[in-house]
Amino acid sequence: MKSADQLMSDIQLSLQALFQKIQPEMLESMEKQGVTPAQLFVLASLKKHGSLKVSEIAERMEVKPSAVTLMADRLEQKNLIARTHNTKDRRVIDLSLTDEGDIKFEEVLAGRKAIMARYLSFLTEEEMLQAAHITAKLAQAAETDEKQNMKRGNG
Repeated sequence: MKSADQLMSDIQLSLQALFQKIQPEMLESMEKQGVTPAQLFVLASLKKHGSLKVSEIAERMEVKPSAVTLMADRLEQKNLIARTHNTKDRRVIDLSLTDEGDIKFEEVLAGRKAIMARYLSFLTEEEMLQAAHITAKLAQAAETDEKQNMKRGNG
């Protein structure tokens, strides 16, 4: 029987091999849709939260607001987002998804889902349930770790 250290090494190598294969496919799929990973992050954030200030998106992305402003310019040119003045402070600009932005976001997700479906098709239904449970648990651990690092001033 393998030790915990050997199992962790096996998992790390398997995940690395999987990500090295999937990541370029995901990037190519997004490129075909005319969206960069950073732009997808913005679209996903707006989809989840409705509308956000440029500063809120910058904080989530850990970039300067000027970088988000440039990205917003490109997304607005494509009619994927809209800018509106904040109702509480007219100096503040809120970003939100347009109908076209919502459609584009769903198209990009569909492309990503198709890529994942190809790989997950090798699993049985039971293995998919296990994988869903394990990856959700790992994602939750990563989010918890990130929040703890931010509280300590390390994030």
